[in-house]
Amino acid sequence: MKEAVYDTFTTASFEQKWCSFIEKFDLQENDWLGGLYTECHRLAPTLLRKYFWAGMSTTQHSESIHAFFDGYNNSTTSLNQFVKQYDNALRIQEEKEFEADFNSMDTTIPCGSNSSIEKQFQSEFTNAKFKEIQEEFISKMNCSASLNSMEDCFATYHVLEEILVGDIRKERALKVVLNKENHDFKCECSLFEFRGIVCRHVLSVCSQERIISLPEKYVLTRWKKNIKRKHSYIKTSYGVTELKPQMDKFDKLCKHFYEAAEVAAESEETTEDLHETLHLFSSNMFGYKFQTLKQWKLQFQTWLIHFTKLVNGSLTLLDAVPDYKTREIAVSDLVNTFHEVG
Repeated sequence: MKEAVYDTFTTASFEQKWCSFIEKFDLQENDWLGGLYTECHRLAPTLLRKYFWAGMSTTQHSESIHAFFDGYNNSTTSLNQFVKQYDNALRIQEEKEFEADFNSMDTTIPCGSNSSIEKQFQSEFTNAKFKEIQEEFISKMNCSASLNSMEDCFATYHVLEEILVGDIRKERALKVVLNKENHDFKCECSLFEFRGIVCRHVLSVCSQERIISLPEKYVLTRWKKNIKRKHSYIKTSYGVTELKPQMDKFDKLCKHFYEAAEVAAESEETTEDLHETLHLFSSNMFGYKFQTLKQWKLQFQTWLIHFTKLVNGSLTLLDAVPDYKTREIAVSDLVNTFHEVG
């Protein structure tokens, strides 16, 4: 059973090994195993690999929760103490995350090879995630890729991997399909789909094909060292001191936007106009490379005044928005207009 649950990578191989196990021990009438098989789509890692879980299984989730509160609560903790200790645990966890982010930006883990793909991940990923990628690069040495078939732009490789189970040496073969036009990979182990990191089998094929870089889709934003965590701007009782200025700004903006949204929600037309205005503002803010800080401020002020006037009803056409390059706006006018909302 263990081999069927943990050592298979496809639905077909899981079904085959499960049926072999049932027939070998004559367990067709076992109700407990029958119930497990009915729920196997929720339990078997093989059937869960096509979904992204960031590498976390149901048991790992439970274990991580217990480990998270180790040292803070025990069987004698009162309800009042639990609430305080809960805040302490969250505060220390956030401080650890903040420190890890700083270390990822301040220090660089050296590459273990001359691979340009490894350097690609080194420059993008946090230290913790880069260490995981490095494990795949190390394990790549135990893999041997051979071209099995070629159809149009799709190359199918068989990757033979040597593994150790205890002291027993085993070999397993996995199929990797490569689209040579866009360097899109599909591996039977589904490590990327399940954990969000490239597997050793794909890296082995990359070496065989002399691929020097991977598409951006394989560098998940959630693992990048320069990612801005949105939840860190929300005020909490355990907030990190270094982020307090950003939290205050975020809180004030949310209050103003909430007031404007309340008014806009009264009308379907105003709601649609507001959505379009915010979309255009975001597109200009993130899609345009501002040459100076003054231009950025001018762009922001122009769209913010349009935003508030649109909600008040004094501006209804998006075409009426002046070009930020030709219109000067005083900060005092911006503040006065902004506070009229609601």
